[in-house]
Amino acid sequence: MNCFVRESWDSGGIRGADAYEAWVDKLMSAQGSDWCPGKTPGGPFSASLRHKVIGDINVIESRCDPCSGYRTEKHAESIEEPSVILLSYLEGGEHIEFGGERYTVAAGDTFVWDSSKATQFEVYESLHKVALAMPSRLVSHNALAALNQMPRKFDPSSGSRFLLSNLIRAVADRDFDDAEVESDTILDAVNAFVLGALPGGLHHDQSLRERQRCEIIRYIDQHLPDPTLSVSQIANVHRISKRYLHWLFRDQSVTVNELIILKRLAGCQKDLSSPVGAHLQIGQIAYAWGFSNISHFSKRYRAHYGESPTETRRRAAEEMGQG
Repeated sequence: MNCFVRESWDSGGIRGADAYEAWVDKLMSAQGSDWCPGKTPGGPFSASLRHKVIGDINVIESRCDPCSGYRTEKHAESIEEPSVILLSYLEGGEHIEFGGERYTVAAGDTFVWDSSKATQFEVYESLHKVALAMPSRLVSHNALAALNQMPRKFDPSSGSRFLLSNLIRAVADRDFDDAEVESDTILDAVNAFVLGALPGGLHHDQSLRERQRCEIIRYIDQHLPDPTLSVSQIANVHRISKRYLHWLFRDQSVTVNELIILKRLAGCQKDLSSPVGAHLQIGQIAYAWGFSNISHFSKRYRAHYGESPTETRRRAAEEMGQG
């Protein structure tokens, strides 16, 4: 696992305005995004930050005294790589205005924020929280869609909220610094927990796995002619790991690779048996359905249908002639 602690910092002997300015600089650097600090707090100001990196994931544990800040629409538009930040609150609280909604979050709450919208925050009580920040491209399409269908402050009665909060805290824990885990494992859990937090009425009558699997199958059907269609490509497009993709099809009779081949073979058989494809060479039909190796295609075709592509075409022609 590519995991390391990038920085541990606390205001220590720094006083007042200097401590606040230093904390703002450290937090902006760790988050990788720009925002405007509010009015500099009067009197003493104390803060600390611990920044850990796991692959493309940033884990930021921070403490700070009451303060405020905001991000404008201009800030949001200038972001080169959009991000999603999951927050778990351990102590204190803050008010957050995001996407036209106002939230009050405190110890025990879980909140999700992204860089696409303007926001304002006000820490009203000395705060201790952990942030799990990641590029939006790593979050699945389904999870991103779910975030737009539910309140950013997770329902405290949600089991997924509890699991997500504990995941965030566990990853930030110092005992986790040397843990053997891949970032993809954390991302798979985040995607699953976010989707699991959807209110019951938004799940319709299909399970999470079924809905995700249907989306994958629909994508496969639409891209069968593309010879680059593969497990890796599908996983990248849908922002999930290959391991998670295989898990989605674990209870199916065929693997993802086999499903792609079977669907391509079915398309070839249909064209070989149809008058519409009679003027095409067998190789043209195979290429049109995404096969890049004719010898491999012929072997798979015979193994599946018990006859060669040429025999299928001849048999279809005879049947049409008899009709």
